[in-house]
Amino acid sequence: MNRQQSILHSLDWTTIIIYLILVSIGWLCVYSAVYDVNHSSIFDMSQRYGMQIIWIASALVLAFIVMCCDIKVFTVLSLPLYLLMVCMLVFVLVSGTEVNGSKSWLAIGSVRIQPVEFMKVATSLMVAHVMSEYGFKVTYPANILKLLIIFLIPIGLIFMQKDTGSALVFLSFVIMLYREGMNGWIIIGILYISALFILSLLLPVVETVCILALLSVFIFFILNFKFLWKSIKVSLILFMGLIFTLFVRNETGINIKIQYLILIYVAISSIILLFLYKERTAKLLFVITFFFSSIFISFSVDHVFENMLKQHQRDRIEDLLGMKIDLQGTGYNVNQSKIAIGSGGLIGKGFLQGTQTKFNFVPEQSTDFIFCTIGEETGFVGCIIVIGLYLILLFRLVAIAERQRFSFTRIYAYCVFGILFFHFAANVSMTIGLMPVIGIPLPFLSYGGSSLWAFTIMLFVLLKLDTKR
Repeated sequence: MNRQQSILHSLDWTTIIIYLILVSIGWLCVYSAVYDVNHSSIFDMSQRYGMQIIWIASALVLAFIVMCCDIKVFTVLSLPLYLLMVCMLVFVLVSGTEVNGSKSWLAIGSVRIQPVEFMKVATSLMVAHVMSEYGFKVTYPANILKLLIIFLIPIGLIFMQKDTGSALVFLSFVIMLYREGMNGWIIIGILYISALFILSLLLPVVETVCILALLSVFIFFILNFKFLWKSIKVSLILFMGLIFTLFVRNETGINIKIQYLILIYVAISSIILLFLYKERTAKLLFVITFFFSSIFISFSVDHVFENMLKQHQRDRIEDLLGMKIDLQGTGYNVNQSKIAIGSGGLIGKGFLQGTQTKFNFVPEQSTDFIFCTIGEETGFVGCIIVIGLYLILLFRLVAIAERQRFSFTRIYAYCVFGILFFHFAANVSMTIGLMPVIGIPLPFLSYGGSSLWAFTIMLFVLLKLDTKR
């Protein structure tokens, strides 16, 4: 068997077939979403479906080029490619084109390229290269610092471009880090902070603090189970003391903010607890640190929400959480999206028969909201088929990752898995109202050359590396 036959034999054809099916479905959805009876030719370059044919053909050429490369190219060029893409992001900040409030595009004639999509590929290769070095362990402080630098440089530049959705995609690397040995408590911590952020937005300060106090008491009970009865009595006394302090403040009209009053009371209570539990100092300090950290995060939410998020981002979060309902404003996109998907019923209205998407009731129906076209025209059955294809693809990526002998390929595979999973889950979730609209494409389906090229390169680099397993 010669070299070419060996590569063809080693290719994961299941993944390639799923890729081709998704790309084909994507083109049909773009065609249907923006179909114009006066421009019915699929090669009409004045229409998005005509341009999408070009993007798909060029993506297949890129896939072929990647498959012809030697695998050493991907390790050798990981650093130069990463630095090149960082420079591109800087250049975009200086000379980029602003689209929908985000300055993240480079205009080359009539074509626009979004470098951040290729930054995801470069970062994946760079991380895989660094983490596959001999003796690298993700738990070492020096190694954690390296990874933070690699991640924070592009994230910072992307935030400066006002492209929050693309910056959030970099959170997907947590999946790979966990697989490579990162402490699972970090992921739990991220989820806890996210839940605390939402809780602090929905509830008044006093109620949030009471919930955090009860949670801290519960943790305290678990860690001091041998002293359960004593812990219960002490906790009840301190809790009643807090209620009494708040009552006195309200009745006497003491001019002090409730946040500061609570912090003073908790500080005094902590000193008392440390005196009562001298033999359990370490565990008690952990609970106190947990509580104060939670309080700090909770009190910081208003500042972050009001000063670090833009108005449209605040509006989308408030609309999602039910803090306000604006179906004609910030909630319009998602409301129309849900109407389109719901109107599809079980089997949909049929190809080219989607009235909601056809007549532009759903904004960005060929890009960020392409899933609406699937829901309206193919119904529940079509949605399940498309979601099933993505799930099979994601399972294939995990299988590819786990059968590797070399850590570089395994790490890179989990980076690809995380990025594709985040894009898929976030895009579908925002179209059905489970997440705020963050403006990221659905892999292989949404219209656009940058995302299709980047996802294609990302996937076929992995398939090429897999041939050497």
